[in-house]
Amino acid sequence: MTDIQKAAEVNLADEGHIECPYKTYAELHQSNGVGVDPNIGTIVAGYDTLAALARNTSVYSSAITEDDRGPRHMGINSEPVQDDVEEILSNAHPIVNALFTADPPEHTRHRKLISKALSPRSVRALQPQIRQITTELIDAFIDRGAVDLIPEFAVPLPVTVIADILGVDRTDIWTFKHWGDLMISGNIDLLSHERRREVAHAVVELHDYFVPRIEERRRQPTDDLLSIMVNTEVDGEPPLTTAELLPIIDQILLAGHETTTNLIGNAMLVLLKDDALMNRLRSSPDDIPAMVEEVLRWDPPIQCTYRRATQDERIEGIDLKAGDMVIPMWAGANWDPKVFPNPERFDIDRPTTKPHMGFGFGPHFCAGAELARLEAKIAFEELLKRLDDIRLNSVDSDLSHLPSFASHGYKQVSLTFTKSWPHQN
Repeated sequence: MTDIQKAAEVNLADEGHIECPYKTYAELHQSNGVGVDPNIGTIVAGYDTLAALARNTSVYSSAITEDDRGPRHMGINSEPVQDDVEEILSNAHPIVNALFTADPPEHTRHRKLISKALSPRSVRALQPQIRQITTELIDAFIDRGAVDLIPEFAVPLPVTVIADILGVDRTDIWTFKHWGDLMISGNIDLLSHERRREVAHAVVELHDYFVPRIEERRRQPTDDLLSIMVNTEVDGEPPLTTAELLPIIDQILLAGHETTTNLIGNAMLVLLKDDALMNRLRSSPDDIPAMVEEVLRWDPPIQCTYRRATQDERIEGIDLKAGDMVIPMWAGANWDPKVFPNPERFDIDRPTTKPHMGFGFGPHFCAGAELARLEAKIAFEELLKRLDDIRLNSVDSDLSHLPSFASHGYKQVSLTFTKSWPHQN
């Protein structure tokens, strides 16, 4: 038997895995924390192994397209992009690997140039704006005593925030979300031919939307995040080019809406199953950030990303060839019992000696992490302050998961509640 045959074999696209991936992670941790999906590549779920991999950007590259043509958004499929899809993509603006799909030293430059726009200080300054959006969304449904949480709250909150700070017209928000959903899928999922066509059209449309806005902010800078990204110079580094900015905008879409949407939905399901915890957070809202962090460990909205080996390598007894795909399974590392004892237990008081990997790890740690944390914190502060007796409406809910092994969230979470009194504006 070869080494690769000794590894645990996993079908990440299996419906059972998508519904409950944590059984798979537990099985991986019973051996060496490494497995293989024959259709994709080697899965790394052991915490320490994954931490070392994440730091080793020269061997495990984030530029996963083998032709070095930049992020293609064409899924993680191995088959070539079809001619009709290439024809659609030919109308897009040229792009290069940037930030999430770049390696040092390019990644280091990109990170430096956007750090001002996404710094903790800049994000904290958004707090009044985020709270106002949150309040307005709750105002729209609170008198009904019911809400379809995902489309009425968990989607529009982060989408509106990210649209505002990117200078997108609010009337364009749902188009913006449509593009974002397709391009996110193009970054992390296996795509059918028809899905590739849809994503390609979204790429072209998003470029057509943002290129004029980028050029306008070069001529007349404003105070939004897009303008800061367009015009920032640090340590003599030239500003980002349009070819660099477009994929970074796409990545901010990922960090800025789907991650936070699923974080809110996943956290709400935890609270619905634990009245004591929900009551504790109502009486002690200062504990909400700890709850958010434990959700990011226990049921993170992004389960994995991807790397490609740049040379022949051996990882935990598994042989890799140059060009092989490697899957950093961040959610699996969060369930490593050597680091998080009794990982299946949700515990906001959990003592931790190492950070969870809900936002990744190492140089590519999610640039939008602070924004997602702040949005989730404010969301639950306001929901728990204004809504009492929150219950799941099981008839109208669909608690099956989205059809992705990389992005993890529920299809439909319908709630009933009573209105809290008094409510302080």
